Amino acid sequence: MNKVTDISVIDDSFVSLHVQLHNQLRQLIHSGRWPNASRIPSENELTGHLNISRSTIRLALQHAEIEGLIERIAGRGTFVAYTPQKAHNSRLIAFVTGGIDAENHLLMLNGAEQEARSRGYQIVFSNAKNQEEEVYILENAEQNNISGAIVWANAQSTQSRQTNIAKYKQIRVPVVLMDRKISGFDCDFVTSDNYSGARALMRHFINLGHQRIVFLSHDMVEIFPVMERYRAYCEVLEEAGLPTSEPVIIGQRGVEISAKYALRSSIDKNSLEIQQVRDYLLNTQPRPTAFFALNDWIAVFALQAMKQLDLKVPDDISLAGFDDIELAAHLDPPLTTVAQDPFAIGKTATQLLLDRIDTKRDHNKLEVLSTELRIRSSTATILG
Repeated sequence: MNKVTDISVIDDSFVSLHVQLHNQLRQLIHSGRWPNASRIPSENELTGHLNISRSTIRLALQHAEIEGLIERIAGRGTFVAYTPQKAHNSRLIAFVTGGIDAENHLLMLNGAEQEARSRGYQIVFSNAKNQEEEVYILENAEQNNISGAIVWANAQSTQSRQTNIAKYKQIRVPVVLMDRKISGFDCDFVTSDNYSGARALMRHFINLGHQRIVFLSHDMVEIFPVMERYRAYCEVLEEAGLPTSEPVIIGQRGVEISAKYALRSSIDKNSLEIQQVRDYLLNTQPRPTAFFALNDWIAVFALQAMKQLDLKVPDDISLAGFDDIELAAHLDPPLTTVAQDPFAIGKTATQLLLDRIDTKRDHNKLEVLSTELRIRSSTATILG
């Protein structure tokens, strides 16, 4: 019997509730867990279990009905109206991420969905809270009638090559990685040009006369984009005849700062990250003249810390980030940053995956997408 407890939604996700519900219905039906002609839970059951409005439930059911997944029979209820195809003919691909809790994740998903639909495929998305869940989803993709997967890897997956080889060797469907490599797992890979973007930003700092530039990061420095941005930071300083330094780490050890966490913590004056930046500035002499924050959220922490210390940006310290999140242009002052195109990452990853499925290509491809330096008023020529 199809159970209402088979479904769950995340209230604070960037993905709307009706889209989450529709996605879960698609997964349950395409995988065969909810078989053809079986009755699905009623609107009342779904509303009570998920604690969301009836209009949201109805919107999701309407999308599922238009897609041909369900049918409503007057006086009897709503029933599954779809029989899964055999795996090798499946038109279903998975989008796997550690959680769609940031605008760039949603844009990657939107890009993937646009490309998938244009080629007659549907996407189901899954949140993997840790590496074990990520591996489980990928190992079970084939039996869930999924032809392939595009993955924004969990931070843990960037570690221990030998451990990863053992964990990922059972995966039978083609996989394309977005933005992050998994050490020991060879497959197609799509990424932004983190190195060139960081070089452009560092050259911008050098041209403004800055010599004491600090790279501000979370602790997960072995993640591929972090390594590329830091590599560019070091090389530009070396080319300019200036000393390099280790990244200044904020946040908890062994923990990546997520967008959801950063949004909440950046407005807490006593948050760990703000206090860590404050302590660094109070205890470091000579003080840096510029911060290169790993991403825009870490730049927000730095900006808040400097405001608490009555340091002016950019008069006292210039500040720049990476990603160009929507908030970046609306900060005070607006943030200089490097823009990448997450929509294009998702779209390109899906193109690579479907090309591999359709052509049986057996060699891996790498796609590196360009970035753009966007100069705003948080950086300026060094005074004095």
